[in-house]
Amino acid sequence: MFLGRLSCSDPRFKTLTFHEGLNILVADRTEVSEQGESRNSSGKTSFVKILRYLVGGDLPPEFRSHHLDNHVFSAELALPQSHSGDSSFATVTRGIRPSNRVRFVGGTALGDPEYRLDEWKTWQARQLFHIPEGAERPTTGQLWAQLVRTWFGSPVKGFSAESDWESGVRLGFMLGLSPEILGRAGELDRLEKQGKAIRKAVRDGALTHLNLDESDLRAELVKARRHRDHMQEQLHSFRVDEQYSEHQHEADNLTREIERLNNEGLSLQRRVRELRQTLLNEVTVTSSQELTDKVERVYAEIGVTLPDLILRRYTDVAAFHESVVRNRRMFLQQELDAAEARLTAIDRERTILDQRRSRVLVLLRETVALDTFLSGQRDLAAREAVVADIERRLADAQTISSISDTMKIKTAELVAAVRTETQDRGEQLEESISLFNELGAEIYSDRDATLLIRASAKGVLKVEPRISGDASTGVKSVETFMLDLVCTIAAIKAGRAPRILVHDSPLFDPIDSRQVASCLNIGARLADQYGFQYIVALNSDFLDSVQSQSDGAFDATPYVLDRRLTDESDTGGLFGFRFD
Repeated sequence: MFLGRLSCSDPRFKTLTFHEGLNILVADRTEVSEQGESRNSSGKTSFVKILRYLVGGDLPPEFRSHHLDNHVFSAELALPQSHSGDSSFATVTRGIRPSNRVRFVGGTALGDPEYRLDEWKTWQARQLFHIPEGAERPTTGQLWAQLVRTWFGSPVKGFSAESDWESGVRLGFMLGLSPEILGRAGELDRLEKQGKAIRKAVRDGALTHLNLDESDLRAELVKARRHRDHMQEQLHSFRVDEQYSEHQHEADNLTREIERLNNEGLSLQRRVRELRQTLLNEVTVTSSQELTDKVERVYAEIGVTLPDLILRRYTDVAAFHESVVRNRRMFLQQELDAAEARLTAIDRERTILDQRRSRVLVLLRETVALDTFLSGQRDLAAREAVVADIERRLADAQTISSISDTMKIKTAELVAAVRTETQDRGEQLEESISLFNELGAEIYSDRDATLLIRASAKGVLKVEPRISGDASTGVKSVETFMLDLVCTIAAIKAGRAPRILVHDSPLFDPIDSRQVASCLNIGARLADQYGFQYIVALNSDFLDSVQSQSDGAFDATPYVLDRRLTDESDTGGLFGFRFD
């Protein structure tokens, strides 16, 4: 026996005392109950929730009432001793405020009188369920969700949000399989979700920097590395000239001076050509005597004789003209000589300047300024950052791409490991499968019951209770009843569960009364056979129907608790009052 008594510090609360084997908590249904009133107004479901709360569950929302703020719930539980395999009763107490502390009175199972809630759960995991320390699943909460059910939506799930792999680990653990092996399905599940989330984010544009095309990234990386290496080679070949700017300024000045000389030379060349042409066009100077003789002959031919005075004056004019022409030619020749001399000087000066500029340009070509070198280093650092970013993105893409490959490998390994585990534990599993078949045959004479236990394609342990025929709600409830009994018995035999199983009335409501009678008879017999408590909460009218239609096959009298709940009045329920 595991649960001895359940109580509350509120004096109005109706303390429940339990015994070994089948316990039926009855809630009397009266005619004064309104048709639309909740069938749980008497508090039988509250009993299930209080028990779950005491073993570490969350506080039910309906218990957050000012009526209960200063009260505590208590349960007498048979807890194992750390120094021996025996159990002794200890009173476990947990308040509403605060709810994160659990107190213990009596017994020697726990050394301290008060535990934090997480410590209480850890103690249960090691001492009550014997979950290996390295196993992340199942948790005590998941195991209690099957042993003390509050959700009946699926035979294999303890609550609606439980994933398939978590259900497989929990059921496999109770049936005697290794939780470490079965729990590896959780790692695959996380990898699969991670890969899907990343791919969806990339498709939706949430991760714009991430490109999953490895070939594009690799080509981009090669190009970026080539640019980086080229920049590195350039920097390594650089000779830094700290006077680079002065040398550059000198080269600019030399260039400007050479350009000035070129312009001056072009102008002088045009002047030389003009002077030479002018000299060629100058009239040849004739002697004054020759001119005088020519004038006398002209006048003589026309019969005129010039006097000597006129001839002398003409001679003087001719001499003056000859002097003018000779002086002009001398001036032009001097101009020409000066221009040609300047051209020669310009050529010589330009050659010297050009040689100086060539040396400076060679220096500038073979060296760089310090500022240019530092700028190049900054550009190289930026290019290094680009390369590093592409490398990281490629690594991310490879990691994401490898998730699929990793999953395939790990899935194959896990499927093989789970199959090996089921084969190694084949005898234990066959006992559970056989018991499930026997229970099905006892409840239904016209249906076949089968319990399938296998590894799925993803390595998840699949436990499938099946009853042939229609898959009605009633049949699903019978599957839940049978699976819970089979798992509880297997876990008790393996030392992996406390000796208790609790079923609330919603499990039985959809089942035919005759099948309910069979279920209760089976629960009573197996509870006695394997030494555990089977606690059932039922409404009185439903129980009366079960007994009347069983043709005497089931008598609830030995199993009904002395304390009966009722919805006849506000004080008849479990709490002794109705919540606001």
